[in-house]
Amino acid sequence: AMVSTQSTGAKACFETLLQFSFYEASSGPQGDVSKMALGTLLKRCQEVLRNYVKDEKLSGRCPLPRSRMAEIAFVMRAISSLINSLQARRDKMTEIDVGVWNHVVELYPFLIDCITCNSHEVRETLKEALHQFRDLLVPPTPR
Repeated sequence: AMVSTQSTGAKACFETLLQFSFYEASSGPQGDVSKMALGTLLKRCQEVLRNYVKDEKLSGRCPLPRSRMAEIAFVMRAISSLINSLQARRDKMTEIDVGVWNHVVELYPFLIDCITCNSHEVRETLKEALHQFRDLLVPPTPR
Protein backbone atom coordinates (compact mmCIF):
# COMPACT_ATOMS: atom_id res chain seq x y z
CA ALA A 1 0.00 0.00 0.00
CA MET A 2 2.88 2.36 0.80
CA VAL A 3 4.41 1.97 -2.66
CA SER A 4 1.12 2.78 -4.41
CA THR A 5 0.61 5.86 -2.19
CA GLN A 6 4.11 7.07 -3.04
CA SER A 7 3.51 6.32 -6.71
CA THR A 8 0.23 8.26 -6.68
CA GLY A 9 1.91 11.22 -4.99
CA ALA A 10 4.85 11.14 -7.37
CA LYS A 11 2.51 10.96 -10.36
CA ALA A 12 0.55 13.99 -9.10
CA CYS A 13 3.78 15.95 -8.60
CA PHE A 14 4.99 15.01 -12.06
CA GLU A 15 1.72 16.00 -13.72
CA THR A 16 1.76 19.33 -11.86
CA LEU A 17 5.32 19.93 -13.07
CA LEU A 18 4.20 19.20 -16.63
CA GLN A 19 1.33 21.67 -16.34
CA PHE A 20 3.68 24.41 -15.13
CA SER A 21 6.27 23.56 -17.75
CA PHE A 22 3.77 23.89 -20.57
CA TYR A 23 1.82 26.83 -19.19
CA GLU A 24 1.55 29.42 -21.96
CA ALA A 25 2.39 32.37 -19.73
CA SER A 26 5.31 30.62 -18.07
CA SER A 27 7.92 32.97 -19.45
CA GLY A 28 10.13 34.70 -16.95
CA PRO A 29 11.60 33.22 -13.78
CA GLN A 30 8.76 30.76 -13.00
CA GLY A 31 8.85 29.33 -16.52
CA ASP A 32 12.63 29.06 -16.43
CA VAL A 33 12.51 27.19 -13.12
CA SER A 34 9.89 24.71 -14.33
CA LYS A 35 11.82 24.10 -17.57
CA MET A 36 15.01 23.47 -15.57
CA ALA A 37 13.11 21.15 -13.23
CA LEU A 38 11.73 19.20 -16.18
CA GLY A 39 15.22 18.91 -17.70
CA THR A 40 16.57 17.67 -14.37
CA LEU A 41 13.70 15.20 -14.07
CA LEU A 42 14.41 13.82 -17.55
CA LYS A 43 18.09 13.38 -16.67
CA ARG A 44 16.98 11.53 -13.52
CA CYS A 45 14.73 9.29 -15.62
CA GLN A 46 17.70 8.45 -17.82
CA GLU A 47 19.81 7.65 -14.76
CA VAL A 48 17.08 5.43 -13.26
CA LEU A 49 16.75 3.51 -16.54
CA ARG A 50 20.51 3.04 -16.91
CA ASN A 51 21.01 1.95 -13.27
CA TYR A 52 18.06 -0.42 -13.30
CA VAL A 53 19.36 -2.35 -16.31
CA LYS A 54 22.88 -2.47 -14.86
CA ASP A 55 21.74 -3.53 -11.37
CA GLU A 56 19.37 -6.16 -12.69
CA LYS A 57 22.22 -7.76 -14.63
CA LEU A 58 24.42 -7.71 -11.52
CA SER A 59 21.70 -9.22 -9.33
CA GLY A 60 21.46 -12.34 -11.47
CA ARG A 61 18.41 -14.36 -10.50
CA CYS A 62 17.70 -12.30 -7.36
CA PRO A 63 14.93 -9.79 -7.99
CA LEU A 64 15.59 -6.14 -7.21
CA PRO A 65 13.75 -4.59 -4.22
CA ARG A 66 10.12 -3.57 -4.67
CA SER A 67 11.08 0.09 -4.29
CA ARG A 68 13.32 -0.18 -7.36
CA MET A 69 10.54 -1.90 -9.29
CA ALA A 70 8.13 0.89 -8.32
CA GLU A 71 10.69 3.52 -9.31
CA ILE A 72 11.32 2.09 -12.77
CA ALA A 73 7.59 1.59 -13.38
CA PHE A 74 6.98 5.22 -12.36
CA VAL A 75 9.69 6.43 -14.74
CA MET A 76 8.11 4.51 -17.61
CA ARG A 77 4.68 5.97 -16.82
CA ALA A 78 6.16 9.46 -16.46
CA ILE A 79 7.75 9.18 -19.90
CA SER A 80 4.40 8.08 -21.38
CA SER A 81 2.66 10.96 -19.63
CA LEU A 82 5.21 13.47 -20.90
CA ILE A 83 4.88 12.21 -24.47
CA ASN A 84 1.09 12.54 -24.20
CA SER A 85 1.51 16.13 -22.99
CA LEU A 86 3.86 16.94 -25.86
CA GLN A 87 1.43 15.41 -28.36
CA ALA A 88 -1.44 17.47 -26.97
CA ARG A 89 0.64 20.61 -27.57
CA ARG A 90 1.96 19.60 -30.97
CA ASP A 91 0.21 22.47 -32.77
CA LYS A 92 1.40 25.04 -30.21
CA MET A 93 5.07 24.05 -29.97
CA THR A 94 7.65 26.59 -28.83
CA GLU A 95 11.43 26.34 -29.01
CA ILE A 96 11.49 25.19 -25.38
CA ASP A 97 8.93 22.46 -26.07
CA VAL A 98 11.13 21.23 -28.93
CA GLY A 99 14.05 21.08 -26.46
CA VAL A 100 11.96 18.93 -24.11
CA TRP A 101 10.90 16.81 -27.12
CA ASN A 102 14.58 16.22 -27.94
CA HIS A 103 15.34 15.24 -24.33
CA VAL A 104 12.54 12.67 -24.46
CA VAL A 105 13.87 11.25 -27.74
CA GLU A 106 17.29 10.85 -26.07
CA LEU A 107 15.66 8.48 -23.55
CA TYR A 108 14.77 6.01 -26.31
CA PRO A 109 18.04 3.97 -26.26
CA PHE A 110 17.76 3.63 -22.48
CA LEU A 111 14.21 2.31 -22.84
CA ILE A 112 15.39 -0.18 -25.48
CA ASP A 113 17.98 -1.48 -23.00
CA CYS A 114 15.09 -2.37 -20.65
CA ILE A 115 13.62 -4.85 -23.15
CA THR A 116 15.58 -7.70 -21.55
CA CYS A 117 14.39 -6.94 -18.00
CA ASN A 118 13.06 -9.90 -16.04
CA SER A 119 10.10 -8.12 -14.44
CA HIS A 120 6.72 -8.51 -16.11
CA GLU A 121 5.56 -5.15 -14.66
CA VAL A 122 8.62 -3.38 -16.07
CA ARG A 123 8.09 -4.93 -19.49
CA GLU A 124 4.40 -3.90 -19.50
CA THR A 125 5.14 -0.26 -18.59
CA LEU A 126 8.01 -0.31 -21.09
CA LYS A 127 5.63 -1.45 -23.80
CA GLU A 128 3.32 1.49 -23.00
CA ALA A 129 6.22 3.95 -23.18
CA LEU A 130 7.54 2.52 -26.44
CA HIS A 131 4.08 2.70 -28.03
CA GLN A 132 4.01 6.41 -27.15
CA PHE A 133 7.27 6.94 -29.05
CA ARG A 134 5.47 6.27 -32.32
CA ASP A 135 4.12 9.81 -32.04
CA LEU A 136 7.60 11.30 -31.69
CA LEU A 137 8.92 10.00 -34.98
CA VAL A 138 7.89 13.16 -36.80
CA PRO A 139 9.31 16.21 -35.02
CA PRO A 140 7.12 19.27 -34.61
CA THR A 141 7.98 22.56 -36.25
CA PRO A 142 8.36 25.47 -33.84
CA ARG A 143 6.22 28.53 -34.44
